[in-house]
Amino acid sequence: MVGKRALHKDFWMEVRKSRARFISIFCIVALGVAFFSGIQASSPDMRLSGDAYYNESKLMDLKVVGTMGLTDDDIQALKELPETDTVEGAYSTDVICGETDSQKVLHVESLNKEVNHLSITEGRLPQKSGECFLDSAFASGQKYSIGDKVVIRQPGDSELLKEETYTVVGIGKSPLYISFNRGNTTVGSGEVNGFMYVVADDFDSDVYTQIYVRAHEVDKVTSYTDGYDNLADKLEDKVKGIEAERCQARYDSVVGEAQEKIEDAEKELADGKKEADEELADAKKKLDDGEQELTDGEKEYEDGKQQLADARQELEDGKKQLADAKQKIADGRSQIASARQQVADGQAQIATAQKKLDEGWNQYNDGKKKYNAGKKKLDAAKKELEDGKKQIAAGKAELEQKQQELNAGIAQIQEGQQAVETQLAQLQEQIPQLEAGIGQLQAAVEGLEAAQNAVAQLEVAVQEKQSAVEAAQAARDEAAQKVENGELTEEELAGYEQALAQAQAELEAVNGALAQAQESLNACQQAAAQKTELEANLSAANAGVETLQAKKTELAQTLENLSANQTAIDEGKAKLNEEEAKLGPAEKEIAANEKTLKDSKKKLDASLKKLQDGQAEIDANKAKMNSALAEIEANEQKLNSGEAEIAANEQKLVDGEREIQENEQKLKDAEKELEDARKELADGKKEYEDGKKEAEDKIKDGQEKIDDAKKELTDLKYPEWILTDRNGLPEYSDYGDNADRIKNIGEVFPVIFFLVAALISLTTMTRMVEEQRTQIGTMKALGYSKISIASKYLNYAFLATAGGSVAGILIGEKIIPFVIIKSYGIMYHNVENTLQIHYELKYALLASVAALICTVGATIFSCVHALAETPASLMRPPTPKEGKRILLERIPILWKHLNFTWKSSLRNLFRYKKRLFMTIFGIAGSMALMLVGFGIRDSVSDIVHLQYTNLQHYDATIISDDDATDTEREALIESLDKNESLDHYTKIRLSKLTAPNGKSNLSVYVFVPENLENFKKDVTLRNRVTKEEYELPEDGAAVCEKTASLLGLKIGDELTLEKDDKEYHVKISVITENYAGHYVYMTPQIYKETFGEEPVYEDIVFSVKEEYKDQVEKVGQKIMDSPAVLSISYTESTIEMVDRMLSTLGVVILVLIVSAGMLAFVVLYNLNNINITERQRELATLKVLGFFDIEVSQYVLRENIILTIAGILFGSGFGILLHRFIIVTVEVDAVMFGRNIAPLSFLYCAVITCIFSAVVNIFMHKKLKKIDMVESLKSVE
Repeated sequence: MVGKRALHKDFWMEVRKSRARFISIFCIVALGVAFFSGIQASSPDMRLSGDAYYNESKLMDLKVVGTMGLTDDDIQALKELPETDTVEGAYSTDVICGETDSQKVLHVESLNKEVNHLSITEGRLPQKSGECFLDSAFASGQKYSIGDKVVIRQPGDSELLKEETYTVVGIGKSPLYISFNRGNTTVGSGEVNGFMYVVADDFDSDVYTQIYVRAHEVDKVTSYTDGYDNLADKLEDKVKGIEAERCQARYDSVVGEAQEKIEDAEKELADGKKEADEELADAKKKLDDGEQELTDGEKEYEDGKQQLADARQELEDGKKQLADAKQKIADGRSQIASARQQVADGQAQIATAQKKLDEGWNQYNDGKKKYNAGKKKLDAAKKELEDGKKQIAAGKAELEQKQQELNAGIAQIQEGQQAVETQLAQLQEQIPQLEAGIGQLQAAVEGLEAAQNAVAQLEVAVQEKQSAVEAAQAARDEAAQKVENGELTEEELAGYEQALAQAQAELEAVNGALAQAQESLNACQQAAAQKTELEANLSAANAGVETLQAKKTELAQTLENLSANQTAIDEGKAKLNEEEAKLGPAEKEIAANEKTLKDSKKKLDASLKKLQDGQAEIDANKAKMNSALAEIEANEQKLNSGEAEIAANEQKLVDGEREIQENEQKLKDAEKELEDARKELADGKKEYEDGKKEAEDKIKDGQEKIDDAKKELTDLKYPEWILTDRNGLPEYSDYGDNADRIKNIGEVFPVIFFLVAALISLTTMTRMVEEQRTQIGTMKALGYSKISIASKYLNYAFLATAGGSVAGILIGEKIIPFVIIKSYGIMYHNVENTLQIHYELKYALLASVAALICTVGATIFSCVHALAETPASLMRPPTPKEGKRILLERIPILWKHLNFTWKSSLRNLFRYKKRLFMTIFGIAGSMALMLVGFGIRDSVSDIVHLQYTNLQHYDATIISDDDATDTEREALIESLDKNESLDHYTKIRLSKLTAPNGKSNLSVYVFVPENLENFKKDVTLRNRVTKEEYELPEDGAAVCEKTASLLGLKIGDELTLEKDDKEYHVKISVITENYAGHYVYMTPQIYKETFGEEPVYEDIVFSVKEEYKDQVEKVGQKIMDSPAVLSISYTESTIEMVDRMLSTLGVVILVLIVSAGMLAFVVLYNLNNINITERQRELATLKVLGFFDIEVSQYVLRENIILTIAGILFGSGFGILLHRFIIVTVEVDAVMFGRNIAPLSFLYCAVITCIFSAVVNIFMHKKLKKIDMVESLKSVE
């Protein structure tokens, strides 16, 4: 019991005494378990968080759209299916909001009560007509707030909405749009910019546009899992089962209603024809009466016209006389104008002179500025000269100071050499003395075993004699009792007493011999201890001699270096003397410049006087011009008086002309009345003819509409249902893909991370057992069982590992998923409020058990290995490894140039090979993990640039309407030809087909360009590795690298494509670089050979000119006006979507990098701590020999620096391989990540590792300073 208490006490003392080691194992296990279980748990937590939001908002599982609309009967039929839980109809349409450049497309939908519950950010839901609930992202971007009005415009003939102005009463989010993408449309720019919800009464429609269905018991399965997919597939199959019946019912209903409308139209047409004939007869009679009245009015108009011509002749004669008077006035005006011109010329000459004078002033000012600048420069040169003199004086003083310091240093080195010589002589004297003392003690040590045997034998003899005395005493006592009883005589009793006395004498003799033997044994043991101590002192003395010899060499080298410094001082003095000699010419140059400045000042003063004289002359000429101008003004006044008299006569003519004009006006009015009458008559005739034609046209149009309706009814296509599950929602499947990416990362990256952490923990426990072999031997000698001894180390490993595992699970499975899901919340904003973070027991147990197996298993192995030895061998230090020459020693040209400390460091590195390899492996592993983190970032960020800048160059894709006519398609091409914003366009055949891939199929796009020259501008085909560019092959297809990799194909193989349930084969001639999607590029000829038909170019890709690159959507809006265009897909929108999707990986990658960095720090700290602990006596010896703390630190940490550099180099290579493996693993089928790591990433990882190494070295330096020399140099025993 006492032994167990001692073991428990020793265990807890060991934990306290080795806190650094215990905490190190705890931290590294916690870090490994946290990272492993946290990354593994992130993917299921992402799915659970998304599923919680979908369940909370009652997101639909299936959307049913009918080509002829949907009715309440359809809803009832769907409700009767046992697989459905909730069925609700809805109305929707796409509208235009805003004007010109700022117009946006809104998807308007009716509110649902049972499904697709909205999340309200502000306000409330609409309750009456004219109110709307607006997309929060759209409202923020377009600056809408509660109470604002939203004005919409319904495109084309679409009039589904009753209102065009809505009041915003609520703002928020919809579960149908979990991210930023709002989908595509057939109106506006081709992209939906936001959504809006209104009450159902705002829609003017007898049928629903869609029906939303939720599956039965959908809440019991998790989205993005096989369970949910099976449930959704089952629901879709059941809905397809009733599709034919419901479509037939809808078809019968539509045909019946149309037939009734046609019959009503035919009756209305017959009634209209009869009414038109009666109205045309009345109009004909009115036209004949009006024609007779017009003939009488024309005769009266001709008589008035002759009288007015006579009055006009008299007026013209008066005007001629007035014109002569005006001519005289004009001549006077001409003379005045000539005079004014002369004055203006004089003023212009004055202005020219003034301008030249101003130029002179400017030259003067420039000269003055140059003078001032020269003066300032001269002053600066003077100051620089003075500064130069001061610097030379200071330099001489500094050299004198260095000379004194050099002399002092030489003296100090010489004193050090004397001290080393003295210590060396003392040690060389001690060595023979120590060897002699060891020889003297050898004989005593050799008798130790004989003395131990003698003591053992005497101890046995003492026990035997003691037993004999006790037996004799018992016999004597028994005899004495018998004497009292009368059974024996006194003589017989005396015999027993004599035997007792003899036995006691023999016992005393043996005790005396034992005491003498014990004294001999003690003397031998003391001699052995003295011999061991003398041997240790002898070893230290020999090491000291070697160290002093090295120190002696080092001092001699230092003295030689100081002598070299004397040469440098002498050179400095000579250089200063040269600089001082250069100052003389500089002084002369300054004096010359000063004289030049004085001459410039004189020239400036002379120029000033000339400028002032010129200004005075110009002012006098200006006064003359002003006098001439006054005379001109007086003559002009006289002409004004003559003009006034002419004006009075002219007024009389005006009055006469007014009278004539009034008469003319009356005549014109009469003429106008006649003209109106003629026009009215003509209009009446035209109206009659038009009315007649209109009536005939209306009757004809009505008949044509009836005929068209009958034909349309005959050609009416059978309706169908279009079923869309959640994967059809914008970004829904991308969220699941991102969860899969996290899962893929979690399958590889944490395993490597955990492996490094586990190996370091294993090494730590192994070193701990080896370090305490003496204590294990002592406990074994004291009689403790092997299990009791091993339990201390097993409990130590278990406690540290289990504690670290628990801490890692508690922290890792909460923090890491939280950070990752929150980072994805930037893009998938709707799941932020439904975070589901659970502890995943299977990952926690897997990580914990693996950690325990590594550390506890290593401890068991080490304990078994140690306990197999005898206590005596355990209590002795392990035999030092045999010294061997390292490779560098065999290269004399390198080895001879290394000093003592460098040689020792290199020998130690290769002496402790286990530490060498574990340190390199630990640093390389951490470096590789960090490099993988940076590499994933590089690979992900490269996708968009490589795909949409280097490989695909077009700006948008036009998706044509399948129902468009040939005329509409030709009009589209004609408009593209005339569009000045376009650089070029290419008609293409873009078909989505499938390629068999084992049990699953791969969706691929077959891309066939009509114009091969334009194709070169649109798409670049090239080899990813060599960057060799290819032409579109004429003997086969160009297939994307990712596609070929997934299908296991190479150049020359045949690619199988499925179209309309038939298989087609095409040869692979080129494998091209591609990162997004699966493309197969073919020439038209290859397409025809493969599929047996000419390609139909239904779609178009186009590129805009450089100046319109920021207006691509505006260009697309104009193209969307064509009825042949169904929608437009913009490359920029795709880039933004991919950027948003991939940007969320940034935080995930940051977690990887930070975790790897933390692992690097813990690995370096742990291994360095073990290194110092194992070599504590060696380092203490160096301190005893006179090494300073900084020298001891350099001695040890130099090894760390070398190992860190080696780890970085090996880690770079391992990181490249690991990065390529992980990139291939985490990719989803539709995307290929970049394969290269940026050079800067290598630099970042190396710098981070070096920083951690430097920090660890600082910690280790402090620990080295605390080494107790006396305590560390005590005997191991």
